[in-house]
Amino acid sequence: MSEEETYITPIHVRDYLFCPTILYNKYVKRIIEPETAMMEKGKKEYERDKKGLKRRESILGDKRIKAEKIIFEAPLKSRKYGVMGVADIIYWKDNKLHIVEIKYSKAKKPFPDHIYQTATYAIMAEETLKQKVYKIILYYKYSKLWYERRFTGQLKNYTIKIIEKTRKILKGEIIPEVKWKRKCGSCWYRRICYPQI
Repeated sequence: MSEEETYITPIHVRDYLFCPTILYNKYVKRIIEPETAMMEKGKKEYERDKKGLKRRESILGDKRIKAEKIIFEAPLKSRKYGVMGVADIIYWKDNKLHIVEIKYSKAKKPFPDHIYQTATYAIMAEETLKQKVYKIILYYKYSKLWYERRFTGQLKNYTIKIIEKTRKILKGEIIPEVKWKRKCGSCWYRRICYPQI
């Protein structure tokens, strides 16, 4: 097994927080949900935005930020915590490091799985760039929601615990218990979790 194969990603962390059973089904049992029209639309829009962002050298058009430096699609890695991935945007304002994750949804408030996904990028950024992260930011493009949160020690420590739990499921050390929640009703994986329904 190569070093790269031992790493987990912020997407794994997001999936764990959304539903540990989905994480297990996708990455351990290798049962992959077919791509929906909405997923495809989000990917296309992201690619289009990425080109426009690079031309403008500003952040997101709707939210003008005078940054000293902006990096798009920044590859990040933490050897210490065994995570790697590519952050949507990193920028510096007043010499302070900010991490931005773009979401293509109409969310009215930030989702916890997105917050900790972004915090995972912050953990990697601190190790890769050798600088403390000041804030993590979520931008929900369709609702224009811009959410900022200080990257505190408490947020970092909790995210590290989530990374550890995520890794245990991916290694097959823990099989998550199936628990019915309201969101299960519209989930593609319910046919795996509840074949009798």
